[in-house]
Parts: sequence; C-alpha cells; structure tokens
Amino acid sequence: MKIVIFNEDLRSEMQMYLALSNHYDVSIAEDEDDLMQLLDSKMADYTFLDLDCGEKKRGRARRAIEIASRIQQKHPRTELVGICDSNDANITQMAAGVGIKRVVTRPIKNREILDALG
Repeated sequence: MKIVIFNEDLRSEMQMYLALSNHYDVSIAEDEDDLMQLLDSKMADYTFLDLDCGEKKRGRARRAIEIASRIQQKHPRTELVGICDSNDANITQMAAGVGIKRVVTRPIKNREILDALG
C-alpha cells in the first residue's frame, strides 16, 4: 500500500510518517506541486491531506478542499483522509463533499491514523 502525506504541521507529519512507515510505502509531499507529482508517479492508495482548519486559517482550508477536488478528479482511486486542528463540522462537511470520508484531528494518535486506513 502506498501513502502520500501532505501536512504543514511538522510534528504531526513526522508522527504520521513514523506510525506508517514500518508497514507501508510512505512519501511526504513538500508542497502542492510535489504532492501532485508524487500522486502522478506513485499511484497512492491513500493521501493524508492537511485541511488546516483553525479559525485563523479558513482560506487555507478552502484551498485544501480545492486540492482535494483536483486529486479526486485526477486520481479517483486514491482515498483521501483529512488532517484537521479541530473537529469542525463545516470543514468536515466541505471535505465530505469532495470525497474525504475520514478526518483525523490534532494532536494525532497513532491508532487514529491506522484506523483511517481501514
């Protein structure tokens, strides 16, 4: 199974990488262009996408939803999992609208990461 992580929070990015890398082929995208190149070359089964939904970052959450929509159009077989600062119903609904069925919240727990893959 191949997984791509695009997460701007370094601490949770590294935690996710460590939790997943022992069992899966994991790549970390540095920016949006890198994310799309990784998806084009790796045919990922899952992509963890930072929704960055803190109150001060609403515009960034909308951008993440746009990225998710692009991924779904170009790579419809890739399952998307959102990463979020809080359990915000508005963000969760927007995410569901572009195919993000699961959202994990920070602080991320290893069990929650692994459960998102099932």
